[in-house]
Amino acid sequence: MHYAIIIDGFRVGGRVCLIARTTSYVIAWLWVERENSTNWMKLLRLLPAPDYIVCDGQKGMLKALAICWPVTTVQRCRFHVWLNTKAKLTLRPNSIAAQELLRLSQKLLHVRTRKQARRWKQALKDWYRKHAGYVTERTVKDDPKPRERSWRYTHARLRSAYYQLNKQAEDLLRSSYRPHPKLPHTTNHLEGGVNSQIRTKLKLHRGMKNEHQMVLVDWYLYNRTEEPKPPRKCL
Repeated sequence: MHYAIIIDGFRVGGRVCLIARTTSYVIAWLWVERENSTNWMKLLRLLPAPDYIVCDGQKGMLKALAICWPVTTVQRCRFHVWLNTKAKLTLRPNSIAAQELLRLSQKLLHVRTRKQARRWKQALKDWYRKHAGYVTERTVKDDPKPRERSWRYTHARLRSAYYQLNKQAEDLLRSSYRPHPKLPHTTNHLEGGVNSQIRTKLKLHRGMKNEHQMVLVDWYLYNRTEEPKPPRKCL
């Protein structure tokens, strides 16, 4: 049984490779047509439930985790949350509230200790107290559709970015409150350690058929398992 497992999906041509690994080596992978809860459950059922799971928070993935590993604690990937926040606010937001929230979300990537985590959570609360009126501003619609409310939030993307950070604060900071060398705070062991390497190899061998690309990925992942056998003993 593993203390923490990192999971992520990777598209190759018309298929998706679902991968599970520890901080040290790959432990399982599965080829599927799409990334959804049903297919994630197929991968999870190949493994014993760990204490922690590190993931990007994709909806199908979270649903599968709740069904297959209900006791396992989820550690959200901070980098993916930062990317989502950046997409909603852009790198050059116009309002002061959005600029401050963007800087606060960037600081999340550098939180390492309990003290820093508490300070970050307090800073998020202070931000909302300061900008609550702006965040909750409403605009009346000129021509609302039948059965549709007659107003909308004026700064909907800013509001969405804040509530994402606020809702996921505990998941995002868990690796700071419970420091452990085997509990990473991002999925970079997969994104940088496996996925980016696969992308590079596929780019170098572009032009291969999808079936051959899948074989290349299979061999790459197999050679990053705990005790891979030499090729001569596998063929």
